[in-house]
Amino acid sequence: MSAHTSFFACVLLCLTPPTVGQDDNPPPPVDIARALQNQFAEVAAHVSPCVVSIGSYVQTTTARQESLAEDEPAQWVAPLTDDRYPGYERISASSGFVIDQDNAIIITARTPLLQEDGSFADLFDIETSDKLHSMAVIIGGEPTLDLAFLKIVVHVDEKQPQMSEITWGNSAEMKPGFWAFAVGDPFGIEHVFSPSVISTMPSRDCYQENLSASYLQVAMDLHPEAAGGPLVNIDGQVVGLLAPRTTSSFLGPAVGGIQFALPANIIRTIANPILERKSFNSPWVGFAVMSRAELRDEIGPRAFSKMKRPEIGIYVENVFDPSPAHDAGVQPGDFIVSFDGHPVHTPLAFQKWFYLAGIGQDVQVEVFRAGERFTKTMRIEERPVEARNR
Repeated sequence: MSAHTSFFACVLLCLTPPTVGQDDNPPPPVDIARALQNQFAEVAAHVSPCVVSIGSYVQTTTARQESLAEDEPAQWVAPLTDDRYPGYERISASSGFVIDQDNAIIITARTPLLQEDGSFADLFDIETSDKLHSMAVIIGGEPTLDLAFLKIVVHVDEKQPQMSEITWGNSAEMKPGFWAFAVGDPFGIEHVFSPSVISTMPSRDCYQENLSASYLQVAMDLHPEAAGGPLVNIDGQVVGLLAPRTTSSFLGPAVGGIQFALPANIIRTIANPILERKSFNSPWVGFAVMSRAELRDEIGPRAFSKMKRPEIGIYVENVFDPSPAHDAGVQPGDFIVSFDGHPVHTPLAFQKWFYLAGIGQDVQVEVFRAGERFTKTMRIEERPVEARNR
């Protein structure tokens, strides 16, 4: 029996209600299996039209040479080549999904869109679920989180593609054991729809220090070109973005069938600020924070109850040296009470105002330390190479 067969056998066994008495008439396992199968099909039908295939192309000066050899092997007369972009060759493919149907905005992973030198590819092709092709441009991104936003600008097939917008879910409501479905559209005829379960929830909302702790983990094997596609829940709502593994310095190649997904709640917090500011870089001040709930879990309820803390605020877990925060005197153990005049209740709320302020801005940060409050001024910088996540 294969691993997948035994997995679903266990699912059916768990879903089959126990027999309590002779009058009970539980549904047979096959009916339970059909109900589960139908739900899976509904999820696939709902999400698949929202998912796109993304081809990254670079300009080439190498012309294709036609062979004139008389002893050519047998072959199809018309090769399956893409002649939409003469003078360009495809270097990679990935998946993405539509987050704004009216403005034709797509979100995906950033690294599959890059050339070997780290620059973006010269051209991006979007194939929608109706097999129509369009050209897109990059309109924003977040390198630390490996995110990119594209906008369709030209319909190559001279037809308006049919696109559906995804529905967001609440990634914080997921739990280990909850159903999760990876959806992707690799180059060619392949399509990914892979059911599995959440294996680990994020332990941090802040991704400034230990980035991998901010990701959902899912037990599944995945086509590499599904990277950038959505992870959805049993209701077909997007709860994460599938992270590339082989190109990431902090996640590394997939081991033991574990995949990572950036939680939807983080994406939704920073997407509009990134698009509003047309930002392509990672803002940074140099501290990592924890929510009060995360802090309570870390040190225990008793120690948390004895700690001097403000009515609101997030806990500074670590400070990078050198950084704007370190230069301003922020220390591990402080609480950030407000950011540029905005009260801070959670790390996600802080990230919202942080990205809206943007690189190059001087901001006022109210700090609580051992019962005292003071305000520090610091400038938001671009995240340096030395502060890459581990």
